[in-house]
Amino acid sequence: MSLFASPMASVPNAMSGGPKQHHGFNPYTDNGGSIIGIAGDDFVILAGDTRHTSGYNINSRMERKVYRLGEDSSLVLATVGFGADAKDIAETMRRAVEDFKFQHNLRDMTVSAAAQYLFTVLYGNRFFPKYAHCILGGLDKQGKARLYSYDPVGSYSKEGESRAAAGAASSLIVPFLDNQVEFKNQCIPGTQGMQERPIEALPRAIVLKLVKDAFTSATERHIEVGDGLQIITVSSDGVQEDIYDLKQD
Repeated sequence: MSLFASPMASVPNAMSGGPKQHHGFNPYTDNGGSIIGIAGDDFVILAGDTRHTSGYNINSRMERKVYRLGEDSSLVLATVGFGADAKDIAETMRRAVEDFKFQHNLRDMTVSAAAQYLFTVLYGNRFFPKYAHCILGGLDKQGKARLYSYDPVGSYSKEGESRAAAGAASSLIVPFLDNQVEFKNQCIPGTQGMQERPIEALPRAIVLKLVKDAFTSATERHIEVGDGLQIITVSSDGVQEDIYDLKQD
C-alpha cells in the first residue's frame, strides 16, 4: 500500500450499496528533491539538490540533503523523501557514529558497519516506516569506495553499488547513470554492436561532470528539483563539500 494513500478512502457500504467515507491518518508527505551517489575506485561522490517543496509550494531553497556523519568521519549519508524523517535518520546515524568512536577507543566506524546499522534503524521502524530513501557512502579499510542504497524499510545490497539515485527525478536520472556509469547499451566501436563495453572505474573529474549534468537535466524537467546543488566528495585526501547554483524557477 502506498505511503501516500489518501486519508479519505471510499469503502463499500453493504447496507445501502453506496460509498462510505473511512477516516484515516496519513502522517507522510513528499518534500521533493533528488539525491545521487557514484563510487569510483578510491573516491565516492554524493550529491543532492537543495529545494524543499510541498506540492507546488517551495518551502526552502537551501535545504541540504547530504550529511557528514561526524567531523572526523569519512562516512556521508544522503537522504530524500519526507524531510523530517530524513533529518531524523541523519541525526540518528551521526550519533551512532560518534558513540561508536567513544566506545571503541577512538576507532572510526567502518563503512560496512555503518551500512548494517542503517539497515537496522530502517528495518526496526518497518511497521511505521521512516519515509526516506537513503544513500550511504565512504571508504573501506583498504581505501576503496563503497556505496549503499536503501529503500524506506532498509532493503540494500551488502555488495554495494557503483551508482545510486533516489527522489523526485530518479526516474530521469537512473537511466542516464546506467548508460554513463555502468555503460549499459554501449558497445565497443567497430564491433557492429556485438561486444558490450566493459565496466571501468571513471576518474573523479568525469564523475563530477556527470553529477552536474544529471541535475542540470533534472531541473529542466522536474519542478521539485532545483535551486542549489550540494556535492560531497570523499577520497584519501579527505572530505570536500561544494555548492553550485541550479535553476530557481
